[in-house]
Amino acid sequence: MNSSVKVSFFLKNPIPCPVCGLSFKKEEMLSGGGRLIARDITDELRRVYEPSRKAGEVFPLAYPVNVCPRCLYAAYGEDFPLIPQNHVDAAYSQAIKRRRDIGMLFPVIDFNAPRNLLTGTASYLLAISCSSFHKRDRAPTFKKAVSALRAAWLLGDLHRTYPGQNYEQVQLMFYRKAMCYYDLVVSYAQSGQERIDAVKHYGPDLDKNFGFEGVLFISSLLAYKYGDQGTREERIARLEKAKRTVSKVFGSGKSSKSKPSSIIDLSRDMFERLNARIEEIKKEG
Repeated sequence: MNSSVKVSFFLKNPIPCPVCGLSFKKEEMLSGGGRLIARDITDELRRVYEPSRKAGEVFPLAYPVNVCPRCLYAAYGEDFPLIPQNHVDAAYSQAIKRRRDIGMLFPVIDFNAPRNLLTGTASYLLAISCSSFHKRDRAPTFKKAVSALRAAWLLGDLHRTYPGQNYEQVQLMFYRKAMCYYDLVVSYAQSGQERIDAVKHYGPDLDKNFGFEGVLFISSLLAYKYGDQGTREERIARLEKAKRTVSKVFGSGKSSKSKPSSIIDLSRDMFERLNARIEEIKKEG
């Protein structure tokens, strides 16, 4: 990264941590001036950025999660101040555990310094652990799901940047966590166990919002890619469930502003891929 070109700045007015009371300055990313050169979107609906001459390689996903530098309470900006008062003591008491857990993967980490790939990845791991402190109307399971997926993406970036550190093994673990969380999101949305209508941006990345249809697609995609665990019957059942889930996206066959044709086409293709995979498993000895 070109150190002569700023890629972020700290807001002038500090924000208070609702858990430990520390006031700290939130960091925001600068996106103009040729810093970001957007390219294609991957099959996992992640935006690809080309390194720029001005700023080098930039990781926009490093910035959305607020993290208190002292107690490591973490949440997305809109959720950060909304931890229920009756959960504050529990969140505070787990500060040492958060520091210990994150230290197992990132022994030296500093959230007072400008974000980098390491702290960006760590922020999502902390967001997952802190999401349980929030009420159901803040869609905590969805926040865990998208945080786990983004953590997996950034762990892949870490593996590419720092090979030989076993980040690819941790990445696989978080892909599988994301698979489980996305499956729960779909189940909870259907049963009404957890509200998801308060979610403003489903992502899964920052720039394009694929809506709840994107959630259904990602849930099925992760089952296809990472649902290879268990007996043959369990694998088939998981993939059959993924088929039912993704079929809801293209069931009507009509695109709209909230359901662009691209997600319909991707979901129809995923349905066929799931069918083929199920037939392959059935033919196994």
